[in-house]
Amino acid sequence: MSQAVVEQIMGKMLLNTGFRQLVAANRTQALADFDLSEGERTAFENMDLEDFSESVTGLDARVSKGIHLN
Repeated sequence: MSQAVVEQIMGKMLLNTGFRQLVAANRTQALADFDLSEGERTAFENMDLEDFSESVTGLDARVSKGIHLN
């Protein structure tokens, strides 16, 4: 397992609402295709998704403010 896989999962959670919902509903299924160590898998399974979702919402708001369409 590498840092790249962890970053891939976090990026997918950040950018893909459907994947984020799958992680919330069934983490085992969501993480099945990723090569994670037992410790990494446990860390993702114990991750506080409410905190993550709040971070994503805050990021979305900051990104939206930075985009100006004319």
